[in-house]
Amino acid sequence: MGYKQEFIEKVIAASNLVDIISQYTTLKPTGRGHMGRCPFPDHQEKTASFSVSEFKGVYHCFGCKKSGNVTTFLRDYNGMSFPDSIAYLAERNGIPITDDAYENNRPDYSHEDKDQKKTLLRANKIAADFFKEMLKRQSTDSVIKQYVLKRKLNPETIEEFQIGYAPNEWEALAGQLNRSSIPMEVGEEAQLIRKRKEGSGHFDMFRDRLMFPIHSPTGDVLAFGGRIIEQGEPKYLNSPETPVFHKGKVLYGLAQTAKHIRTDDLVLVVEGYMDLVSIYQAGLKNVVATMGTALTPDHAKLIKRLTNNVVVLFDGDEAGKMAAERSLPILLSQGLFPRGLTLTEAKDPDEFVIKFGVDALKKQIDAAPDLFKVVLKSYMEGYRNEASDKVKLVDKIKPVFDAMADQRLKGLYADELCQIMGVNKDWLRNSFQGNAAGRSQGYASSASQNNQRNFVTEEAPPALSAAVTTEKTEEKVQIKISDASKVELMLLQNTLKSRANFATLVDLQEPLTFTQLLSQIKHLGVKQILEIAEQDYRQDVNKFDRLVSQLIEKIDKPELLFQNSKLDITQMGEFDEEKEKKLIVDLISRIQQEFIKDQAKVLSMDIRSDRLNENDEEKLRRFSELQKSRLEIRKSERGSTKNESKK
Repeated sequence: MGYKQEFIEKVIAASNLVDIISQYTTLKPTGRGHMGRCPFPDHQEKTASFSVSEFKGVYHCFGCKKSGNVTTFLRDYNGMSFPDSIAYLAERNGIPITDDAYENNRPDYSHEDKDQKKTLLRANKIAADFFKEMLKRQSTDSVIKQYVLKRKLNPETIEEFQIGYAPNEWEALAGQLNRSSIPMEVGEEAQLIRKRKEGSGHFDMFRDRLMFPIHSPTGDVLAFGGRIIEQGEPKYLNSPETPVFHKGKVLYGLAQTAKHIRTDDLVLVVEGYMDLVSIYQAGLKNVVATMGTALTPDHAKLIKRLTNNVVVLFDGDEAGKMAAERSLPILLSQGLFPRGLTLTEAKDPDEFVIKFGVDALKKQIDAAPDLFKVVLKSYMEGYRNEASDKVKLVDKIKPVFDAMADQRLKGLYADELCQIMGVNKDWLRNSFQGNAAGRSQGYASSASQNNQRNFVTEEAPPALSAAVTTEKTEEKVQIKISDASKVELMLLQNTLKSRANFATLVDLQEPLTFTQLLSQIKHLGVKQILEIAEQDYRQDVNKFDRLVSQLIEKIDKPELLFQNSKLDITQMGEFDEEKEKKLIVDLISRIQQEFIKDQAKVLSMDIRSDRLNENDEEKLRRFSELQKSRLEIRKSERGSTKNESKK
């Protein structure tokens, strides 16, 4: 359920972007903004090029070109969804999320539920701090410290993932919760402790285990995973489901790795905590873990926020094979591009890195085939290319095709499958349709025809053409500007730069008013943004100042608002109003010239094509006026240039 637009605007307006980003990089005041080194991991720079405007609520890196507002930063750096970021910012700014903050005034849960979750999260935080402190207190010759050395976990990794130790005692955490004034029933509900069946008191759920806190993108501790130190079962003990933890909706490590996934435009998916921590520490930081459970549609949606490109690392056993088969339709249903890697030389990624090194793993990841091929190879074990084998294979692979959201990919995979099986597309289409009679007739009919029809676009049956409906994207693109002309983009960039610049545009007088200029702008997206900007400017100049921040959520490529070197979102140094005005006037002149040129071209074609009639004289007069206007604009530009040079 979404928030109302007015609530979203209220929260974003109250949020200080400088404070948010300053948690991750040092920003220094400069002009009307701040500058610092880029916090994103792929941009290692020596000189500051990351610009933040608290005034406008936007950031832009002049080096790596990343740009956005407060919600895009929280998404790209911390992996937060848009609703999560609004809830996080509301709490940070002390803005209560009341019932009327939601669309349709129907919150998903009551205030009592919210209070309960806050209490559970507090209990989890106390537990995480306790486990962390317990690990620090252990002597260097203790079993747990020796285990940490054996697994080659360095202090930086332990600190980043807040890894801890649950001592081999029955009531250690229960006592800590009690000392922290956490009611025992809250500890029970958080699945940290359990009540004894006989007698009074509670005992700890986790004992003598290396503890991995599971964080939300907002940094809250949701649950825990505990790895046994010596021999015993279960090897990993995970928190059961609670009101704040649903295993199928959480990916371990995402809070730490989201910025790397977004930067690399690729995510590696592994199964367990140690797999993730090991390869993260080795240098592959764009990784998440499923915590021993199969991939779910909610996991795929989390990944979709950050990247479309996925490499899933599977163990080489039967369980790994089954995991690959289950994962494929789930990932394809979200429009992702999954590849699969089965590690046969080691039992898991952690062992592989220890044995062969991270570079060897990188090579295998780079060469990983499409997951479709991995699964198809598995399905074809024992395949003899007999007629019955073909039918069985199609029945197995049909759910995969049913799930595919990308029709282009579906067509290409169909081509591969037809080639491997030695069948044509009509037979495959009819087979997926599930009509036995249609199969034989379709094969005979298409065999007599030489044309191979497109697999997905020509009357494909429901099983092939109906893409699985995916979750509505959080950043719905409403306005496209990526294909606008350079001059119109420059006008947009520079007029949104300041109130003074935009005033130059809206205060245009005859013979060219702002409305007339809009009619001469070709690109609909640029025109739409300027219309929105005019409304904000005339209604509330303060609202206009935050317009760029709001546009970031609405346009297809927000970085285009910052790419012009003349656009400085912090307005550092002295603002030369006359120079800025001249640039805008020059851009308007160029747009006018393009418009007149197009108009004259149309009239010229009419004249040359002998389509003139009783309106000949009118069209010729109009053509002459256009040419005259064009010359006057050029003359005016030359005069302006001469005056500028004299100065």
